[in-house]
Amino acid sequence: MRQSPIQSFKPISFRSIHLQAPAIASTTINSRLTSSRSLTNHLLSRRTFASTSRGLLRSTYFPKGNGGYSNYGGSGGRGGGNWFSRLRGRIDRIPTMTLVYGLIGINGGVFLLWQYALSSAQRFRDPTLFKFLQQNFILNEVNVFSGRVWTLVTSAFSHMSGTHIFVNCLGLYFLAPAAAGLMGSSAFLGLYLGAGVFSSLTSLTYHRLKKDRWWGSEGASGAIYACLSFYGAMFPQSTVLMFFVVPMPVWVAISGIFAWDFYGALFRPNSGTDSAGHLGGIVYGLGAALAMRRGGFIRMLRGGRRW
Repeated sequence: MRQSPIQSFKPISFRSIHLQAPAIASTTINSRLTSSRSLTNHLLSRRTFASTSRGLLRSTYFPKGNGGYSNYGGSGGRGGGNWFSRLRGRIDRIPTMTLVYGLIGINGGVFLLWQYALSSAQRFRDPTLFKFLQQNFILNEVNVFSGRVWTLVTSAFSHMSGTHIFVNCLGLYFLAPAAAGLMGSSAFLGLYLGAGVFSSLTSLTYHRLKKDRWWGSEGASGAIYACLSFYGAMFPQSTVLMFFVVPMPVWVAISGIFAWDFYGALFRPNSGTDSAGHLGGIVYGLGAALAMRRGGFIRMLRGGRRW
């Protein structure tokens, strides 16, 4: 996420993290997936997110319901359950990469709207579309308390700067498949949207405390950080390439990012980066991983079996 005064938006640079695709460490597989030597050897012989390994991972952490649909704490099934379970089943039919490409496409479409709005305002003196996007795709206290609560979500699809959307979509392309491959399409979509809302609320709270009513935030980085922290909580010893160059365990990368954004929120409030929103995304991803590993929020609250 980035932040700017509503009166003048400025593009900023943004960090990107590339997720390698190494084989899962044998200790992680032995402790998390199975004690069977033959199954372990089979998993180690394939890519981490190949179709077979992905299915084994997902079925271990996220068991399927009747009829082949995902059943993450609900009563999914073919034709059964409530409307939400049926909707979730339909979303789970969508291949995970198709969903990731769809999210990238929506972000790209909103970016093109911003460019057209800026062009119309500058060339034709028609600010109508620009004002509409300001009111409906920028997160700030004025918009939310004016009743436009949907900006908690729409701001996670909004980018004005070409550099901003390029780096964020690059992050989506490399990081989102890791989380989506583990969770399935419906749970991943819930992670993206939920992280967008939670990071928005974190940003709103931060700016309200600082009395910055007119500072606006936009961008998908809160959701992207949630994908990274979710995967990192599931496989903390996996390796990522920081800045596409420096290899390190994912838990080290997440800790470093969290520390940097925490420092930025305290001592660099006018840097142009919404550090509070980043922190909210990281926390949401870690919380989602904790809940999923324990069988879902409801099961966790009821004291169900823990991994």
